[in-house]
Parts: sequence; C-alpha cells; structure tokens
Amino acid sequence: MSKDTLTLIVLVFGCINLTVIVAALIYYVHSRLKKRIRQNKVNHFGDSAEKKVIEFLKKSFPKATVMDSVYLKTPSGLTELDILMLCDRGIFIIEVKSHNGYIVTGGNFWTQHWRDKVIRFHNPVHQNNSHKVALETVFRKRQSLASLPVYTVVVFTSSNVSFSQNTKDVIKLSSLYAYIRRKKQDKRMTREMIRKVERFISDNMETSRIRQNQHKRKIYQRNSKKRAYRFNR
Repeated sequence: MSKDTLTLIVLVFGCINLTVIVAALIYYVHSRLKKRIRQNKVNHFGDSAEKKVIEFLKKSFPKATVMDSVYLKTPSGLTELDILMLCDRGIFIIEVKSHNGYIVTGGNFWTQHWRDKVIRFHNPVHQNNSHKVALETVFRKRQSLASLPVYTVVVFTSSNVSFSQNTKDVIKLSSLYAYIRRKKQDKRMTREMIRKVERFISDNMETSRIRQNQHKRKIYQRNSKKRAYRFNR
C-alpha cells in the first residue's frame, strides 16, 4: 500500500470519526434544548390566563390583596395555589383554567372538546378543594386565623367556553366580580387582619424557584404517567 493511499485512508477515517462526533454533539445539544423547552412550558403553563385574572382582580377590587403562585409547605409536600385574594369578604382561592370549547364536567376527570381535540384533565373543583384543605391546615397553626372565611372558585378565562352542566363554584371570568360581591362582608377582615394573613401565608410559602420547579415537574410527570391528559387528533 502506497503512502498516498494510506494517507487517504487515514483522512477518510478521520472525517468519519469527526462526523460521528459532530452528530453526537448535535444530538446531545438538541436533546438538552428540547428538554429545557418542555420544562419551560411546564413551569409557565397557564401564566397568561393567571395574569389576566390578576389584572381583573386588581382593577375590580383595588383595596384587596392579591397573591399569585402561592406554594404552601404542607406535611405531604408542596401545594400550589394559582391565586389568593384577601378582601373584606374573606379569602378566595382561585383556580384558573384557560380551556376553550365544550367542557363535559363531573367525576374525577373532565373532558374538553375543542375543534378536533379531546382533552381529559383533572376535576378542578377537586383540585381547589385540596388547596382549601392545605390552606386551612396551615391556618390551624395560628388560632386567630383558623375560623376566617375561605372560599374556592374555579375561573375559566376563555369567552369561548361552555359546560355540560352548571357546577357550583365554577364560573367564567366575566362572572367573577358578581361572585365575590355576593359574599357577605366579614367584620374580622380588616386591613390589619388582611396584612396579618398575608404575612402568615408568606411565612409558610416555599420561595425557592428550584423547589417550585421540582414540584411542577413532579406533577407533570405524575399526570403523564397516569395518562391524566390525553389528546386525540
């Protein structure tokens, strides 16, 4: 074998190895980027809908205190409350949903029919009831807060949504103002008490972004494993 032939073979193998290395590197970077994008979607899923509700509350109830993305520390782990509103009528736990279309309610899972999609999701009323239990468990640490009025409501932000049946404490955003105003004022919910409640909740919140994102990832993985969300195209 001549020297030129040997040199050519070495160059060819060198090019092949380099191509393999570059391909592997591209695959690795793509996989990491795809994972980061997916996690980012999990971390910020529903943010625009929640922002819409927050803006509505601040405009409609300027004297109220609005808290969002409240991660409560409970004996069983973290629990995320979309929005908390503290006002003279009590404490409102607001679960926000951005689903469109026709929603079949009832049972542990509800079903959204939107165009050519059928999406199955957890019953938000059950979710919010568990949030109420978590908040009341935290309140029991402070006797003066244990008996304060706590309400739960599920708010759908889309104007293009309808339900198979009316469900208690499930409303559209356009009905939220009237829903809150229908609750009786509570003399205990003074400005001083509202500040006290806000401080106490803040003291029992998980503020670490890392732990918050870990919680979201855990919920996402659990839902995927249990096929809580199914898409038919």
